[in-house]
Amino acid sequence: MQKIPFHIISGFLGSGKTTFLKRIIDTYAEEYTLGIIQNEFAPSNIDGAELKGSGKDFHLLEMNKGSVFCVCLLGDFTRSLEKFTKEYNPDVLIIEASGLSDTTSVAEVVSAGSLSERIYLASNWCIVDACSFRKTGLMKQRVSQQIRMADVVLINKTDVVENDSVSHVEETVRDLNPFAEIKRTTFCDVDFTLGGVSVSKFYPDMGQPLARPDVNSMVIKSGKKISRESMVGFFNEWAPKSYRIKGYVNLKDGKTVAVQCVFEKIEFKEISANFHPTELVALSDQFALREWNQAFRELH
Repeated sequence: MQKIPFHIISGFLGSGKTTFLKRIIDTYAEEYTLGIIQNEFAPSNIDGAELKGSGKDFHLLEMNKGSVFCVCLLGDFTRSLEKFTKEYNPDVLIIEASGLSDTTSVAEVVSAGSLSERIYLASNWCIVDACSFRKTGLMKQRVSQQIRMADVVLINKTDVVENDSVSHVEETVRDLNPFAEIKRTTFCDVDFTLGGVSVSKFYPDMGQPLARPDVNSMVIKSGKKISRESMVGFFNEWAPKSYRIKGYVNLKDGKTVAVQCVFEKIEFKEISANFHPTELVALSDQFALREWNQAFRELH
């Protein structure tokens, strides 16, 4: 069975997630069967009602009353999503995550258990509000985490902010995630590829943008610190077997390194912000989580 591509859209409150999602629905609803998941903390989903009023044909799964990535709700989310995919068999799944979500956790959900047989993580988008980015206060750590693990970061609302301020936001985003593709937008007006981010880079033989390759997405999250030599050896071994590996590794020397691998091309960049834990996301059809995780645990 070919797996369904699963896309994450994250961003702080009011950044433009629902606007972006409406653009995607307007573009693709007539061509593909879309499965949309909305996650909000409030028991009443106003954004869901807004999407339903668009007049487009799509299937909606609403998960309210908290983040689906909290441990207390992960079981409910997994069961609901599995039932949802079996009932509607969508061509693509897109989740609009709550503004406070830890988006790394969703990759862990779709890479484990029965969901991993039906879904793979295709892309992770984060929307940054150029107007309020510096006003997130106590939520800055969570917003920064969403940016760190994103494939694409949209700096939205650039039409109402001075160019110097937008440039400052872009510099901050680049410091947090040196490998992200950064796009400046107004009303989240940007192309979105259902098959995945820069899909031709990962699957050069794909003829259709929504081809559903039988791949595995998997996550390593660990508090372990390793030597620089072990890190280089690890990626030299596993990158050639992968379409993509990305994330961050904490080293024994106290440094944190951002990593991006596309086939044999491996890039490392030290980042100034040290954080924990080590987090890595891989996309491959040549190995599974168990063996990859075991290899990481054996590093020193």
